[in-house]
Amino acid sequence: MKRLFVTISMALAIALGSCGVADNQVNTTISGRVVGLNADSLYLERVSDKFAQPERLGAVCLADNGAFSFELNIPEDESPRFYRLVASNDVRPVTLVVSPGDEITIESAGDMFLNYEVEGSEESQLIKQFNQEYFTACDRLALIAERLNVRSAYTEQEAYNAAKEAVTAQLRFVGTNQGRLAALYALRHKVAEQYIPQLEGFGITIVHYRAVLEALRKSYPESPYIAILEQYIAEEEMLVDLANRVELASHPEIELEDIYKHKHKLSDLDGKVVLLYFWISQSALCNTINADLKSLYERYHDKGFEVYHVSADSDIAVWIEAVRQQEHPWISVYGGATPSVFTLFNVEQLPKAYIIERDGDISHAPLGIQELEREIKRRL
Repeated sequence: MKRLFVTISMALAIALGSCGVADNQVNTTISGRVVGLNADSLYLERVSDKFAQPERLGAVCLADNGAFSFELNIPEDESPRFYRLVASNDVRPVTLVVSPGDEITIESAGDMFLNYEVEGSEESQLIKQFNQEYFTACDRLALIAERLNVRSAYTEQEAYNAAKEAVTAQLRFVGTNQGRLAALYALRHKVAEQYIPQLEGFGITIVHYRAVLEALRKSYPESPYIAILEQYIAEEEMLVDLANRVELASHPEIELEDIYKHKHKLSDLDGKVVLLYFWISQSALCNTINADLKSLYERYHDKGFEVYHVSADSDIAVWIEAVRQQEHPWISVYGGATPSVFTLFNVEQLPKAYIIERDGDISHAPLGIQELEREIKRRL
């Protein structure tokens, strides 16, 4: 019965694709074999040009040996588009770039998303390469993040290293394949940065979008994705421009004690460029930022850069020991006994940072050290 269902499904797909076919349409096939799935059918979806809700084109039941086949009729002058093979909600879909007349074959065993081979589409092969490099690291990051909340050998530094490996693979892939649609696919993933806020500013930026846009204008001049990229870049630039124009008249005043019980007002630093940094000594990520921040402080302190370092540690003794061991050269104060301080500055997660300019204007600060240095230099 299952084989009969396969035959009927495939015939229906062909019939639907053939009904009313115009002369300028060409036959396009996506076929192959997938085994080891917790599913007995596959769906073919076309991704919308604006990457919104995909359009489901059809479904086929897998044969006993995992074989499947889809047939499409696509206008011969149509620019390549993104399609997806979907097995179930529990299996990540395989994204393909399909051109008119393609004969694409997929062979997969086990994890359809990471363990597959594709032929008949060079762009689809590039997407497979990106998936394996980027999501292998992301999966390791997700595992580490899950186990950080229980007793395990994993550390936050290992989570940061896995996230950085993923983002580095993404940057390398986009930089190498700027003129390919696979680069556009790669641009849209921000999995690693969602786990590790310290990577903000390190990964994909609007600069990479512009580079891909310029390259695609040459390699795919008729592609609808060019207009989508142009619109996205224009919207992002507008948001950046609006953010740069927002000026806060002042920032809340806080006064906290250092390890020697000396009080320090934030307003005592008026006239300087100040990094207001909220952290906790039990976080390896925060401590990594502290180490990187030292070099920035040494380079720019004499030019008017200062740091107001606020700890959220619940144990004051642990905080004091961390400050002594790390030898903070800046103003390091204890906020663990004053929760209102964190409410004033809308600190919902750690680490969190703001830059206060010489005239008192305050804005969010990136946690990536390279991006942070650019922001500091711009304001000094």
